[in-house]
Amino acid sequence: MEPEKTTLKQTFKEISESFLFKDFIKQNPDAELCAGFFVLDFFGNDNKKSLDYRVGEKVFSFSINELGKIKMNEDKLVNSENRKFPELKKINPGVRFDLDEAESTAKIKTLDEGIASKFSKIIAVLQKYKSEETNEEEKQIWNLTCMLEGLIIIHILIDSDTGEIIKFERKSMMDLIRKK
Repeated sequence: MEPEKTTLKQTFKEISESFLFKDFIKQNPDAELCAGFFVLDFFGNDNKKSLDYRVGEKVFSFSINELGKIKMNEDKLVNSENRKFPELKKINPGVRFDLDEAESTAKIKTLDEGIASKFSKIIAVLQKYKSEETNEEEKQIWNLTCMLEGLIIIHILIDSDTGEIIKFERKSMMDLIRKK
């Protein structure tokens, strides 16, 4: 069963029009949208839609459940000596290339690469990205991790402004298990 098409624009509209969010923004006018997180489940019913807002060292996640109810969770950013998390930078919800288009691009590119396995799940994150190899200017991207039948994992980065594929990588679940 295909999930209904999910877009960042639709999710942003639903969340920003909610009373919960309006109250949050009234209390936190300096809150910045720093990530969009989506799970598209093609076989089950584990779809997720959430937007993360940063206020100082805290992140507030607004999620929409299957019934359309909006919920807010608060987390504190924690860095330890062993693990440094990337800086959460402000993103723009006005993307030109939305999640439904990123999903289609991933499926077409996968077929172009000779991979005909069916998609079971896509985990998509809208975030800021700067390539360390090319030292290019920072871009806002869709970071997709796609799980396919046959234990195939596809990692693909797509520019949310142009739709250009920045990175495409095929992995196998077995490769990940062997590395441990």
